[in-house]
Amino acid sequence: MPLKPLEAASCQDTLTNCLRNQLLITNLEKLQKYSGKLQQNVSNWLREIQQTMNMFKLTDDEKLFYVSLCLEADARDWFYDNPHLCSTWSIFTQNLLKTFESSGKGSIAFNRLRHYEQGINQDVRHYYSEVMKLCKEANPIMDDVSKLQYLKDSLKPSLRFDVLLKNPKNPEEFLEYAQMIEELKSLDDKQDVLTYLDKQKFTK
Repeated sequence: MPLKPLEAASCQDTLTNCLRNQLLITNLEKLQKYSGKLQQNVSNWLREIQQTMNMFKLTDDEKLFYVSLCLEADARDWFYDNPHLCSTWSIFTQNLLKTFESSGKGSIAFNRLRHYEQGINQDVRHYYSEVMKLCKEANPIMDDVSKLQYLKDSLKPSLRFDVLLKNPKNPEEFLEYAQMIEELKSLDDKQDVLTYLDKQKFTK
């Protein structure tokens, strides 16, 4: 008896999901497992895992489900012994980095990030590059919302108000708006100088 269209579609979806999951597991097993040993760089490992998972378009819940396949030894024990530290993918990644990353580098970068301010003569492009570099050092998988907040907070006052009015939604939009406003203010400043010079001519 032939399958009805809906049943056939359902079978096809099931088969596709099975193949996808098998391919995902195969790819994850090819990657180096993270053990928690000092010789391993947890930031680099996490970046590789995320790239593979994003390639398969996994949801955060699916990432959390499959990541145990990529852990071993102390890291695997930590994962199963501390479910409260791994309740979501975001919380898991934050706590993994906090627990296993060498303490110095991340703390220094976070401290610099919190106190960083755009210099008076520092252009927007250079400022943006510096903040994004510090964000990466502080947390290699920092989300765009956090990066955007750091970019806004450290921007010099002469640009901050106008950029906030534009309400950028991500770091790329921030850079676009900030550069545009910087250029407009530069043109205004030049015009003010020309106006002043013209007035000086007439007063002589």
